[in-house]
Order: sequence, then structure tokens, then C-alpha cells
Amino acid sequence: MEPTVERGLIFKEEIQIPTLWGYLAAKVWGPDDGVPVLALHGWQDNAGTFDTLAPLLPSNIRLVCLDFCGHGLSSHYPPGMFLNYYDHVYHVKLVIDYFKWKKVNILGHSMGAITAIFFVSMYSELVDKLISLDAVKQLSSSAEYLPARMKGVLTNFQEIVERLQQGPLSSVSYEDARERVVKNYGGSIDEKDADVLLKRGLRKLSDEDEYEFTRDLRSTVRPYLFNDFTTEQLKAVARAIVCPFLLIKAKNTSTFEPKELYREFYDIYRDASEDFRYVEVEGRHHVHLSHPELVAPIISNFLFPVKSKL
Repeated sequence: MEPTVERGLIFKEEIQIPTLWGYLAAKVWGPDDGVPVLALHGWQDNAGTFDTLAPLLPSNIRLVCLDFCGHGLSSHYPPGMFLNYYDHVYHVKLVIDYFKWKKVNILGHSMGAITAIFFVSMYSELVDKLISLDAVKQLSSSAEYLPARMKGVLTNFQEIVERLQQGPLSSVSYEDARERVVKNYGGSIDEKDADVLLKRGLRKLSDEDEYEFTRDLRSTVRPYLFNDFTTEQLKAVARAIVCPFLLIKAKNTSTFEPKELYREFYDIYRDASEDFRYVEVEGRHHVHLSHPELVAPIISNFLFPVKSKL
């Protein structure tokens, strides 16, 4: 008889994982002895992006929802330092080492999923299963445009550093902050979703309606994601994903590359992974936040498959 996996993960605590520059903050759900699952949020989001999904997941997992460096409640890098994509991959390794996990499952959304894909390609021995929420691959780049693209990144970064040297950024009211977030996400979230993200995304400055964003302004450099990998390089990364891999794709989300290219990567994942599953769900890019009931059962069944009765 198959064991019954109960739904209803319970929030346990906020933690700070010490680092040389400060700490990485995280929200922890579930028991200490639960099956470890590391959750990685998307660009400009924070650990709160999993707040509505977590209570619908199995109660026997230990879900650690990380705030990436410069996001949410995590420490910012020291002044003048460049925050780049590879740092996030390294920080995942730091978190796994901190918990002394021999094996971990990784759940990632958008940028967090791309970070997870790169990590798993390098450290397959540390990962049991990989779950990607609405991210197929890193955007491919043409090598010929690399110098101009990198110049744009560094110019943008320098402008932000100079702005930070001028003093604190302007404060915002809560309503202005929420309106800005909803607008910037282009319809992927509504006001209710924004309220969830702003719990970690805003810091109150006074007794008045005065707030500041907690994220590091350096993280807003869009090309800091470093789209400097060619398709062939990214295919090599995809071929290294050998663990079971669940890719949940939202049907009503933006597509930045040809569907034919995505299909090539699906085939690579299918050939490389011992168990690749591709599932489409109704919804937009943040469907896991806005409609967690659509993705929770898929994730749960992937983590703990229920064998069919003969």
C-alpha cells in the first residue's frame, strides 16, 4: 500500500545564512527532517513569491525559499561591487553547504529556474530533482554582439553606482510602490500578488506612509543576467541535466525565442534526463503565485509519484 502524502506545508521560521558580505535571508516551511527543497525566485522578486504555493505542497518537505543577494531581505554587496548572474549560482552552492545537504530538490521560477539549470549542470551529484516554473533556457546570444552588449551592461552599472553615491533613493508611498510593481510586471501579477511580494520588497521608513524598496538597485541592470551564451553552449548545459526534470510552462506568457528552438531543448532534456516531464498550465508568468492550485498538484506528484494500482 502506497503511503499517503498529506498536503498543507506550515511556515516555520525566517533565517539568515551567514556570508562574508552579510547574509542570505530565507523563509523556511515544513519540518527540520523533511525532504529538502530549495526554492529560487525570479528576477526582482523575492522568497515571498512562493507564499501562496507553499501551503499547498506536501507537509513532509522542508522548503527553503531563498532571497537572492540584493533581493528581498538579503544583504546587498559592498559598494562598487558588480552583482552578476554567476554569483547566484555560487550562492546556491553556499546554501547547500550551509545545510550540509547531501542531496536536494530545486524548485525555481524564471531567473531562479535558469540559475538552477546552470547549477544542476555543474553539480548533478547534489540534486535529486529539478523543477522549472516557466523557464526553458537562458536566452541565446550571438557572439558577434558581445562587446557592444557588455559595454552597455558596464555603462548602465556605472550610472547606477554613481546614483547610489549621491545618497538614499527617493521614498515611495505603499500605493505608489504597489502600482509600480504591477505595471512593471506587465500583467503577470495583480495588486493582490504585489501585496505578497512587497512584504519583503518594501522597508518602512517612518510612522508615515513612507517606504523604500529593499532590492539592490544594481540588480535592476537587466543584462546583468549575462546573455552571453551561444545556443551551442546552452545546449551543452542542457545535456548535463541528467536528474529528473519537471518543466511547467504557463500558456499565457511572453515568448522571447522561436518555439522551434524551445522544442530542440525539450528534445535535449528528454534525451539527457532520466525522467523529463513537460506540462502546460493556464496562466501567466507568475501562475505559481496567482493560481498556485494549478501547479501544486503537478509539483507534488513529481516529488512523490503515486504508483497506479494494477
